[in-house]
Amino acid sequence: MTGGPPVIGVLGGYGAVGVAAARVLTAGGGLRLRIGGRDAEAAARCAAALGGAAEGAAADALDDDSLGRFVHGCDVVLNCAGPAYLLGDRPRRAAAAAGADYVDVMDGSGPGGTPADEGTVVLSAGVAPGLSGLLPRLLTEGTGGGAGWPEPGAARFTGYYVSLGAFTRTGATDYLLSMERGYGTPRAQWRDGRVVPGALRAAEECVVPGVPHPVTAHPYLTRELTAQARALGLAEARWYNAFDGRHLLDALNRSRAAGDERAGDERAGDVRAGGLAARADAVVRASTLDALGRTPYHVLWGVLESLEPFRRASAEGPVRRRTVLIRGEDGSAMTGVVGAVAAREVARGRVRPGVHRAASVLPPRLVTDALRRHLPGTVVTVSDEAPEREAVAVSTAGDDLEDGVL
Repeated sequence: MTGGPPVIGVLGGYGAVGVAAARVLTAGGGLRLRIGGRDAEAAARCAAALGGAAEGAAADALDDDSLGRFVHGCDVVLNCAGPAYLLGDRPRRAAAAAGADYVDVMDGSGPGGTPADEGTVVLSAGVAPGLSGLLPRLLTEGTGGGAGWPEPGAARFTGYYVSLGAFTRTGATDYLLSMERGYGTPRAQWRDGRVVPGALRAAEECVVPGVPHPVTAHPYLTRELTAQARALGLAEARWYNAFDGRHLLDALNRSRAAGDERAGDERAGDVRAGGLAARADAVVRASTLDALGRTPYHVLWGVLESLEPFRRASAEGPVRRRTVLIRGEDGSAMTGVVGAVAAREVARGRVRPGVHRAASVLPPRLVTDALRRHLPGTVVTVSDEAPEREAVAVSTAGDDLEDGVL
């Protein structure tokens, strides 16, 4: 669009996620950055710290005119602003109107349908969803029946996400709404080409590699994993959201119960009436209590294993397993890295036009390499050997006291 190095506008560019993304984009070179936020002086200071290839500009993501001015002249807009439940698809529509491609670390969609004349759009370029959906792709690379591995159709993927740290109020609100808007199906698993509801139940005292204490794991089949399982042809796929501590889990159960008391228009009015705000505040308090005196962390762990039919066909040894562990301390920084990788790939023309989810189009190893390089404290380990401590996955149907929290 500009005739020179591509211009990437980072909306919310001086926030925790935006700063991390901007640093990654600057480190790679060959790009110009426009750092945007409501505080023009803060945006300018952030741009100055990044160097000569960046400029600051005022951008109010809740104001269409302000957004229009910010995105004008951008080749790609990377949205790191929030809260997502208030922004909706406003930044995405502004980018489309300006002829810019678009990347969002959140869902970035809205009730009004797809904006007209969109170019390349990559959504959900964060940790979960985003990095979480790359795990099965990472593990199935190089399998496909070779080196003793079965085809994906004879393999099962199981994934876990465990995090410890205090939510912000915005983060808590977005989290609650993502659960209420059908992001996935509680207690379900993918099996034989379809979603099987009620197939799983929660696991107490679940040991997950990279996590210092046993956790409570709740099965929650995300739409992201369903799409990956279908695309990869996996025989089975399961996902667990796990909790290190009881306070947050209890708060989410109470929130779910309160949400279930509202239906239809009443639930939609929950935001205006303040009910959602009260539940978000409770989540913030609970997450703070769980994290008190402890080091925050984010752990994603996945395992790909051959199923019993393959074991019977190969009587020479145990079931094959491949695992991946990703562990970092700063979830905002991890999100920023994933968003930056997506924005750079789009700016370089490596993502075809159309609307995509990050987990379906980003090269998994490109993302994990970026995490290692830009966040030295982040651990990424892929192994064909079973870990010494093995996570417990419960696959029998049944009722649970905390049933359906996620």
